[in-house]
Amino acid sequence: MITLLSDVNLNDIRGVIFDLDGTLAHSNPDFVGLRAELGMAPGEDILAYVDSLDDEAARSIATDIVHDYEIRSSRTATWVDGAQELIACLRAKSLPLAILTRNIPEAAQMTIDRLGIDIDLVLTRHDAQPKPHPEGIQLICQQWQLAPADILYVGDYLFDLQTAQNAGSRCALYFPDAIPDYAQDADLLVSCYHSFIHAWR
Repeated sequence: MITLLSDVNLNDIRGVIFDLDGTLAHSNPDFVGLRAELGMAPGEDILAYVDSLDDEAARSIATDIVHDYEIRSSRTATWVDGAQELIACLRAKSLPLAILTRNIPEAAQMTIDRLGIDIDLVLTRHDAQPKPHPEGIQLICQQWQLAPADILYVGDYLFDLQTAQNAGSRCALYFPDAIPDYAQDADLLVSCYHSFIHAWR
């Protein structure tokens, strides 16, 4: 099922950027366990917390813990239902595709290689300021020579929605389970990629 929350017309979209974990691949780290190991509050931004640590040794240890969680989850990544077909559908429309993720490059590439994701342009948090900063979308749009308003960003979390908003792009929020409380700010709500493919056609 898809739900339109704005006047977005899929025929006007000239490029699509995907989040990776939870959007294309089941590769999200165990965030509950990670926050507990780092001594963080539930829901707190992990990257912002690590960056806020004043002690260099503590920050280095925390960074290594985060990297370990990311790598471990990427080793067992599987496709999100319908995501592979969605990519093929958009490829058939000759739309440029990219991935923008908060992952480290090693973890992102491991997931991409494991699943054979057919997207070459990939930006990680080492390539642009992490979401929800809009820099990643801006850099991709510059490479494509497209305006952010012509782009659809597809993600499954609040940061994805905020990134699209901050860049001036459209956002499709993927939610296979319960609708999150921030969903009303998306342009499109997508609970099933197969329905999304049908809407594109």
